[in-house]
Amino acid sequence: MATALLDELGRGDAVQRAESWRYSRNAIRALSQLDFAPAAGDAVFDAPLREQFEWPQTRGRRLVFVNGRLAPALSDLVDADASVATPTTGVCTLRLGPTAGLVHLVHVAVPGATATRWQARLEVEVAAPRACLVEHQVGASGADVLGVLDIGLALAPQARLEWVSLADLPATTSLVRRATVSLARQAQLRSTHAVFGGRLQRLELGVAIRGEQARLESRGVFVLRGREHADIQLDISHAARDSACDILWRGVADQRARAIFHGGITVEPGADGSDASLSNKNVLLSPHAEIDTKPALVIHADEVKAAHGATVGQIDERALFYLRSRGIALAAARRMLVAAFCAEALAGIDDAALRERIEALAAARLPAPEGAP
Repeated sequence: MATALLDELGRGDAVQRAESWRYSRNAIRALSQLDFAPAAGDAVFDAPLREQFEWPQTRGRRLVFVNGRLAPALSDLVDADASVATPTTGVCTLRLGPTAGLVHLVHVAVPGATATRWQARLEVEVAAPRACLVEHQVGASGADVLGVLDIGLALAPQARLEWVSLADLPATTSLVRRATVSLARQAQLRSTHAVFGGRLQRLELGVAIRGEQARLESRGVFVLRGREHADIQLDISHAARDSACDILWRGVADQRARAIFHGGITVEPGADGSDASLSNKNVLLSPHAEIDTKPALVIHADEVKAAHGATVGQIDERALFYLRSRGIALAAARRMLVAAFCAEALAGIDDAALRERIEALAAARLPAPEGAP
C-alpha cells in the first residue's frame, strides 16, 4: 500500500519518485495504513471554521471548495473580469482578465466519520497587468483527511500576479499540493507561501520561466510543532534569456517536528543572462526537531549570475537573553524572535492585514517551553 500511494503521489520513474520522497517515506508509510473513503463534497461545518476564512477584505471575491468540490452557496465571486468554470471533467478553470483584482480561493477539509480523501485540479490563467490570488487551506479536527490539489498556473506576456498561499491545518489533515507554473515573456510572479500544521504537508512548486525578461520572486515560511511534517520541493527552470528568480525561504521546527526543503534551480542551454538566487535559513527550537535542506544549482548556459545558500541553527541565545533582561517572558521572547526571523519572507505581501494575520499565526504556533514563566 505504501508503494501504491507513492506511485500515485510521486512523479517520474520509480527511482525519481523514491528519491523525491526519500525523507518523507515514513510519513507516506503511516498514511498508507489508513483505509481512505471518498470525502463528501457537501459536508457541513461549524461557524468557527468559517471564521477562519471569511475575511472582510475578500468579501465578494471568494471561491470556496469543500473537500475539493466547489461550493456555490459559500462562494461570492462577483468580479466581472474574474470568471470560473467547472466542466464535467471536474477541473476548475479560473481566468483573471485585464482588470481582475483580488481573488480568494478557499479549500476546506472537513473530516468524516472515518479517514477520507479528496482530489481536485485547478487551472488558473492570468492575463492581468496586476492581480492577486490568495490560496487558503483550512480544516477541522477529527478523523484523518488526505487532500491532493493540482494547480496549473499560466501567466500571459507582461502579466503580473501576486500569489499568496496560506495552509493552516489541524494535526489530522494531510495535504499534497502540486503546482506547475509557466511564465511568458516579461511576466512577473511574486509568490509567498506559509505552511503551518498538518500531519503531512507536501508542496511541490515547479516553475518554467519560458519567456525572455520574465521574473519569479518566491518567498515562503514553515513553522512546525508536535509531530507535524512538511516537505517543500521547488524546481525552477530558466529556459529563456535575461530571466530572473529570487527565492527566499525561512523555516522553524519545534518539539518533534520534521521538515524537508529542496530548492532546485536549472539554467537551460541558451538561457544566457539569467540571474538566479536561493536562500533557505532554518531554526530548530528543540533538540528533537529536524530540518533537512538541500539547495541545488544546475547551469548549462554562459554569462549567468547564480548563488545559493542554506543554514540550520538554533535561536540566538544572546538576543533571547537581551529580551529576558528587559522583563519579557521566555515564551513571549521566543515568539518575538521567531516572528522577526520569518518577517523577511513575508514582507513582500502587499495587503498589510493579510501579512499581519500570517505573522500572528506563525508566532502563535510556538508553545511555551516546559517550566517557562
